[in-house]
Amino acid sequence: MGKINSEWHREHRMPTNPTKKQRAEWHYEHAQHCGCRELTPSITSLLVSQGFGVPEQRQSKA
Repeated sequence: MGKINSEWHREHRMPTNPTKKQRAEWHYEHAQHCGCRELTPSITSLLVSQGFGVPEQRQSKA
């Protein structure tokens, strides 16, 4: 795991009761802007099922 991008997390909250599309959008953006955790197989599957590519995870500066 990398360092959390607190500013990004503060400004990009997951919606309450998100749809699958909203969850996929959030996780797609998250992987590009925050290196706090790796994409899990279930999130990767969600991204693909909702038409998103699987982004290369941003490497945080430790």
